[in-house]
Amino acid sequence: MSRAEPEGQSYAEEPIEPVIGIDDGPSCRIDALVEEGPSCRIEAFAGPAATRVLGEVEVGLDPEGVVVDPRTNRAYVACSRSNHVAVVDLTSMTRVGAIPVGGEPIDIAIDEVSRRLFTADARSDQVSVIDLDTEQVVSTVPVGSYPAGLCVDPEGRRLYCGDTMGATMSVIDIDRLERLAAVEAELGAGAVAVDTRQRRGYCVNFITASVTVVDLDRLEPTERLQVGEGPCAVVVNPVLDEVYVVNSLASTVARLDAVTGEQLAELPVPNAPVGITISPRGDRLYLANRGDGSMSVIGLDGREWARTPVGTAPGGVAVHPSDQTVVLVANAGDGTLSIVQDALEGPPAERVAAEPHPLVGARLPDFALPELRSGKLRHQSEWAEKKYILNFFASW
Repeated sequence: MSRAEPEGQSYAEEPIEPVIGIDDGPSCRIDALVEEGPSCRIEAFAGPAATRVLGEVEVGLDPEGVVVDPRTNRAYVACSRSNHVAVVDLTSMTRVGAIPVGGEPIDIAIDEVSRRLFTADARSDQVSVIDLDTEQVVSTVPVGSYPAGLCVDPEGRRLYCGDTMGATMSVIDIDRLERLAAVEAELGAGAVAVDTRQRRGYCVNFITASVTVVDLDRLEPTERLQVGEGPCAVVVNPVLDEVYVVNSLASTVARLDAVTGEQLAELPVPNAPVGITISPRGDRLYLANRGDGSMSVIGLDGREWARTPVGTAPGGVAVHPSDQTVVLVANAGDGTLSIVQDALEGPPAERVAAEPHPLVGARLPDFALPELRSGKLRHQSEWAEKKYILNFFASW
């Protein structure tokens, strides 16, 4: 790893350059390397492990969506409060650039055919179009109110965008960069997934706890599927013709039949999952658990194969297209991108032990909050030994 040493910092004499998909034996070791600023932190480890964090890169404020360009081995992360897309070189595991886009980019998608990158700019009600070769914004496309989810349909040459406040799914021609239609969905429309074999689209509606099924040829909604509370991510398994919907508020994943729309199961999963993707092998899901700062490997029967601590409040998650053992997780709470390796060949012999949070069972500390109308401070102790509800609002 060749670089000039910044003043005041020092490095090991012969640091080992991190490699995506490293093939190691029991004696392999990567020495810990810690740098200041938008760079990489590689944790020290020794010996084989089922899953492990290869690196962590600072990218910007509130990163959410993440994609990888396999041609250049670069990751692109939509940083919603920085209003930019961070560019991460996955070979050196460093941030090498930031592309300014519209207000509050939440999701991101890539079209390798046109060499274009797209961001859903929620505060600007638009999709930004980035040329991957120049890494510059070349166009913007107006969409509905507060776009928050994106999905590329490579066969139909379309981009689908879930418009949260507009309760629509915008349809964009990828090659002409024009909005073709706005398909009716429901309030809270966001993440979108495409089943290219069945020619169906799935748009999750967070507020109404539902999924709008869209005929992609006629661009018409055909069905409304009820799911659990707070659906915010969806992925299609083309191997089994199934669809998986993350119900964040219920901490479950709805497993649906892609042909009939029937719900096959509701899988209980870890705390407040927000992001989901599927292994190209079609045998496991990757969940970003915002509630406990981890990434879970989940079998299709709901069994948790492994759980890996990542950054704070993880959200977007993606598998590297050129190495199916490498998973990237965007951590909204601490502005980092975690790069995780999954070395599992299949389900482990033993189940992952579910450890309770250390605060479970501890005495609730006293606190006070002002009343909305009077402003008077009310102390928690006023409701001691009584049942009450605390309502927290999360803006993801």
